[in-house]
Amino acid sequence: MRLVVGSEISSEFRQAELERHLEAMSRFVEQAGKQDALCCTMILRSATSTPAQALVYMKDALAKAGVRARAILAKLEPEDELKQFFSSLRALAPDEPAGELIRWARNPRLLDAHEQATYGETMCWSGDAMRRDAGKRNPLVLFDMDAPDAARLSAHAFSALWGASVPVPERHLVAGGNAKPSGAYERTQDDAPITALRRDLQGWPLVRH
Repeated sequence: MRLVVGSEISSEFRQAELERHLEAMSRFVEQAGKQDALCCTMILRSATSTPAQALVYMKDALAKAGVRARAILAKLEPEDELKQFFSSLRALAPDEPAGELIRWARNPRLLDAHEQATYGETMCWSGDAMRRDAGKRNPLVLFDMDAPDAARLSAHAFSALWGASVPVPERHLVAGGNAKPSGAYERTQDDAPITALRRDLQGWPLVRH
């Protein structure tokens, strides 16, 4: 079942979208014992995106159900929300290193990908492109609640973008870290030359369901 939500960008719209994500996560928790893939994946503009907020709110229920989550972000600010979001990801998988839980779509060419979230094997969501400013976003969002094919395509898109993204420097993730300004360039140990990255990106799916 596909639900299309459209309205003017407003606080009411964001609240309605948040409630839909909370509903999807609650349903996922209820069905967790019936699915093999106990994992949420998220491609998000920032930690203020509604799926991230829903995960923070649902952290305890997700952990109790044995659900884990991985996320790719386009922006590393606001700092406080990023650290809170990462803390929730780590609470779901305390033994996993940070690089296996969250990555940064730092290369500008990746930002045409649409925000998306998958909840297990049958539920997924798609929003606007990650590069779009929060105040100018397309209010059309898609929730697929009983759609294993769409969820599988979302999982493939996440895997492709994960491979093209880089680990988030840990100072951005933990309390007391001294993060650089958002526009500052910084190298990570997984940085690759642009030519190498271009080869990896050929044909990767920019999926909107």
